[in-house]
Amino acid sequence: MTAPSDTVTLCAIAGEVDFYTADQFRSQLIGSLNTAAPLVVVDLSQVTFFGVAGLHVLIEARTWAEHTDRRIRLVTGPPCVDRLLAVAGDFVAFDTAANLAEALLGAA
Repeated sequence: MTAPSDTVTLCAIAGEVDFYTADQFRSQLIGSLNTAAPLVVVDLSQVTFFGVAGLHVLIEARTWAEHTDRRIRLVTGPPCVDRLLAVAGDFVAFDTAANLAEALLGAA
């Protein structure tokens, strides 16, 4: 996690997010929310596989963020991420952006 400004914390994820890596993802993302800026941008643009375990982590993080007056915005793009979010539909609707520049626009 990095904090490019006082109002944004960036969490960039790369590689596979699955059952085996979800605990590490959860630990880093949720563990950092206590000290995060008001907006946490989770950049998933370099993810090569995104499973249901990763989606569960994002749902937990969003719930935690809402309880601490923070927002989460996802940078999507890879078909594996877009497909899972589409299948989950309105049940897990997230604030998303097509790229990092769009995600940061108006956040600072």
